[in-house]
Amino acid sequence: MKNYKKFLIAAITFLLVIPFESSAQGKFEITPFAGYMFGGRIRFYEGDLRVEDNVNYGVALSTAVRPDVKIEFSWSQMQSSASFKPIYGYDDLKRSFDVNVNYFQVGGIWEMDKGKLRPYGLFSLGATWFDAKDSTIEDDWRFSVALGGGAKIWLSDRIGIRLQGRFLIPMYFSGAGIFCGIGTGGSGCGVSVGTGSTILQGDLTAGLIFAFGK
Repeated sequence: MKNYKKFLIAAITFLLVIPFESSAQGKFEITPFAGYMFGGRIRFYEGDLRVEDNVNYGVALSTAVRPDVKIEFSWSQMQSSASFKPIYGYDDLKRSFDVNVNYFQVGGIWEMDKGKLRPYGLFSLGATWFDAKDSTIEDDWRFSVALGGGAKIWLSDRIGIRLQGRFLIPMYFSGAGIFCGIGTGGSGCGVSVGTGSTILQGDLTAGLIFAFGK
């Protein structure tokens, strides 16, 4: 977890100190947003772990490096619940618990200038924090990537609306585990993750852009 905290501090510092260049609407944008996130499912040898869909919210901070290119840091969270449904023979692993899913991402946005309408695509890298609200289940941090796009609709030089959709992909590698320690409070059993196992998530959001700078 310490390494991820260092990553977040470095990402925010980088975003704040890189040279600004003028863009059509401003040098710096702050966008609080809210929407709906798809929780997804991951299949293990012992059964399926499903994270329920729910609303999510967050904030994006971006700055222009060229009129059509921005560097962005974003954070989003979904407060949800998860359940593990084992196959026959692993019934002692069955349980449900609350979980917060947090995404911390740094990446690029490529915009097309269509006047007040600016369609864009995005790609980002970062970390995903599965914050389990159960003392018998450990939190889980994963490297993750996001791919998406959307459009900015400018109402003035300083205020706009941002509509966006993303695919969110936490990465799992051989020998790793999700929610390591699941069941250790009573059964002492665990859930293993095979090579290439992953959970596919996504979100649809809308936000209000505040632009600053000349």
